[in-house]
Amino acid sequence: MSQHGENHHDLRELILAEIRSDGPVTFERYMELALYHPQLGYYSGTAPRIGPDGDFYTSTDVSPLFGAAIGRQLREMWDVLDRATPFTILEYGAGKGLLAADVLGWAGAAHPDFYATIDYQIVERSPGLRHNQEDRLGALPVRWVDDGTPAGKQIGCVISNEVADALPFHRVRQVQGVLRELRVDESDGLLREQPGPLSTPGLAAYLENAGITLQEGHTAEINLNAAAWMRSQMDILRKGFALTIDYGATADRLYDGRYPEGTLACYHQHALNTEPFERMGQQDITAHVDFSALARAVRDAGAEVTGYTTQAYFLAALGLGDALASGDQRYDSPQEFERERAAIEQLIRPDGLGGFGVLVAHKGIKRPTLRGLSLHNEPL
Repeated sequence: MSQHGENHHDLRELILAEIRSDGPVTFERYMELALYHPQLGYYSGTAPRIGPDGDFYTSTDVSPLFGAAIGRQLREMWDVLDRATPFTILEYGAGKGLLAADVLGWAGAAHPDFYATIDYQIVERSPGLRHNQEDRLGALPVRWVDDGTPAGKQIGCVISNEVADALPFHRVRQVQGVLRELRVDESDGLLREQPGPLSTPGLAAYLENAGITLQEGHTAEINLNAAAWMRSQMDILRKGFALTIDYGATADRLYDGRYPEGTLACYHQHALNTEPFERMGQQDITAHVDFSALARAVRDAGAEVTGYTTQAYFLAALGLGDALASGDQRYDSPQEFERERAAIEQLIRPDGLGGFGVLVAHKGIKRPTLRGLSLHNEPL
């Protein structure tokens, strides 16, 4: 049996043992084990998870132009914060380390005064990804910190790109007018979802706070971890910003009936499926991010929402296409020009990465005007 196969078998037996001992588990608990078990979880190993050799792409895989645009926004935030020294950039879930490399590479080349003030910190839960990040970023001024970063100490920006969607979530369903939680149980040696009582009143409160009642028979994901995570970001900041990029929508769109089965999605070798109990520990499990809930969490933490837009508008406002507009004479070949044009198109396509949500929050300062929000800013 291969190492992957052994891990799948061991993880399945571990989960079944917990169910047999303690009864059905929440989907949140199942997802915690499937993705983050220290030895057997999807993110625990060193195998490629992101990019062409992995299971999914992120914007940083497409082009370093993405990181350069983020760098422009961070530099403007630095100006808003009176060019604070140090200027902390705290990145959650840095993946392959490409965003850090591209932001720092752009800043070092274009704005050495800004670069000199940056204290780039990474919070990475996956030992395998952290190892890969250290290999890639070893020569750059980056340090890794634990989740226990001292609160209220930082001036700068907390940033995340496709992190919230993979935080473990609960699954619920409206059954005969009552909200029920989908628990993971064993049936003839297989894992199945069965409706049961809510594991926490926070699930019903979550929907009530959003003014949402699910339609009969509809299933939805509720991510209590994402809201807590957003509040913790605000607590880390003494003064500054949080920049969150992910796929998702506002609550009125997520829960209005257009997703009757919920938005759960699994990714394995760049193929999408909705079978979370297959390939345990060998595929990613995600769901759309509820940006309305993140905005509530920001305000609950005593901070404010600066704005909400799409990645396409955000990157366009930050000059993503300026390089092409300047003409193709700076490219070594027409093929190089075409590669960059195609990368820009991929980053801003509304039905792809360009449709991702971008939430900016601020704390300890008056509401600023930011370039990245200048083309479109949706009330949230």
